[in-house]
Amino acid sequence: MLKISEFAKLAHTTRRTLIIYDQNGLFKPTEVNDEGYRFYDYNQIYELSFILALRKLGLSIDEIKQISSADQKNSPDKLLLELRSKINDQIADLVKINKYLDQRQDNIGHREKIHLYQPYENINKETFFWKSTNMKDCSSQQIAKAFSEFYNHLDSYIGINGNCSGFITELPKLSAKNYDHAVFSLIKATSVPMEDDFITTITRPAGKYIAIDVENNENDFSKNIHKGLKILQQTIVDNNLKIADQLWEINLGEDIRFPNATSSAVRLEFQILSLNAEQNIVPSA
Repeated sequence: MLKISEFAKLAHTTRRTLIIYDQNGLFKPTEVNDEGYRFYDYNQIYELSFILALRKLGLSIDEIKQISSADQKNSPDKLLLELRSKINDQIADLVKINKYLDQRQDNIGHREKIHLYQPYENINKETFFWKSTNMKDCSSQQIAKAFSEFYNHLDSYIGINGNCSGFITELPKLSAKNYDHAVFSLIKATSVPMEDDFITTITRPAGKYIAIDVENNENDFSKNIHKGLKILQQTIVDNNLKIADQLWEINLGEDIRFPNATSSAVRLEFQILSLNAEQNIVPSA
């Protein structure tokens, strides 16, 4: 026979849990002496392990009492089927998480070199992106709400897969001043098209882009964007480039850290629509 504290240690649970289970008639000690002390048998560990596993799955004490009841009338098939369904759902979720973590690990291993405030030519392959509805003049609170709604429309675990994400901004006249009031949308790279009231699928064309990387620290983010855009604007003028109207703002990974910076970097890039074959703008990525 084991005292309650000894049995709790054996079962990797707490004394308080055993008392609650006893008080609710879910799991009772083998013996309670005249002083009220509870004692348990070693072979009770198997029943308790089953109960603890069901609790970990989120079942209530009343539901577990029905399932573990010796009286089959109190253990309805419907509840058992619901339990199996819940277990299968959790297995499916774990498989998804494992898949997305594999993708994330692969993406982390292929991160590109960072060019802080140095314009360069970036060559992109054709990439599909999920795109949110358009937004304009949003506060940080509104953007956070839009972010939540955007990912709520996607798979629950899609945010951890490491695929590139960011914003696309309509900026037909490149300037930091115009940027502040431009229409923009959230984007997330994908290989699976989606169309609904909130999300559409767009394509980032393959080709050459004029790009620059800026720090993404919260306090100076707007200042950093303006700085990067001014450098890009001058580079475009100096090289007489024709660019597309869309500014792609791509997060370069939340795990990348820089000296004196508190967060990752963001790539700002425009597709180059015309370029002399012999023209050499800036170093390639």
